[in-house]
Amino acid sequence: MKVTFWGTRGSIPSPGPLTVRVGGNTTCLEVETDGGQRIIVDAGTGLRALGIRLMRDHATEPIVLLLTHSHWDHLAGFTFFPPAYHPDFSLSIYGNHMAMEVIRRDIFERRDNRYFPVNMDDFRAVFKFHEVLPHPLIIGGVTIESVSLNHPGNGFGYRFEKDGHRIAFITDNEIGLQYQGGQSLDELVDFCKGCDILIHDAQYLPSEIKAHHGWGHSTYEEVADLAAEAGVPHIVLTHHDPERDDEGCQKLLEQALQYIAARGYHIFCELAIENQSLVL
Repeated sequence: MKVTFWGTRGSIPSPGPLTVRVGGNTTCLEVETDGGQRIIVDAGTGLRALGIRLMRDHATEPIVLLLTHSHWDHLAGFTFFPPAYHPDFSLSIYGNHMAMEVIRRDIFERRDNRYFPVNMDDFRAVFKFHEVLPHPLIIGGVTIESVSLNHPGNGFGYRFEKDGHRIAFITDNEIGLQYQGGQSLDELVDFCKGCDILIHDAQYLPSEIKAHHGWGHSTYEEVADLAAEAGVPHIVLTHHDPERDDEGCQKLLEQALQYIAARGYHIFCELAIENQSLVL
């Protein structure tokens, strides 16, 4: 499996000279198999650049889009995804029901230009919305499992497994607070066990989290502790705060590395960086 980050920012895009290294686009992750199957997680603003690449490469294999939740920073790139306007493409959409409802109601079914000047008449790709998320969902030889998020409105994190390798992608999840309908810490640990890599939301510093409890995000300390308990050797911190520039993100990483070393954890830690890939 090859995993590429097309958007790593949280809450709102933050492009500009101060975020050029880590990136300013909101959440979008691509999982690609050796057989050419593409699984996309979330339709943040990073989806636009991915779509341009797919059009350039004439990569018209069926696409699977997994939605974590309905917040706009994870859906705002959908109407800017070039394959959606081309009849050679097809998209199967799974995941959070509220997110699918937003796409259908506010993008496909509306007949005015309150939000955007196009609607369902302008889309030419073949779309299929799946009301049920199978457990597991098997796509192109990849086994996909889900876990409920501790986030306002809930949602899903996903784990991908192929050829004995596992990678988990859990964004917009507050490890330190259990929401109604969200997973317990024990359930989250069990979900992460056996993973080679855990990509997890770490939007806030430990000094910031108290003021943001209930917002649905975590800290690097919580992610490192989770990985240590689950036995995950590699963590990737994502959903970077829009107010945190490249220098601030680097300082967050340095603090995370210090915390990991002080706890004696044997964990490799890095930042999710736009346009970079991980290969398993």
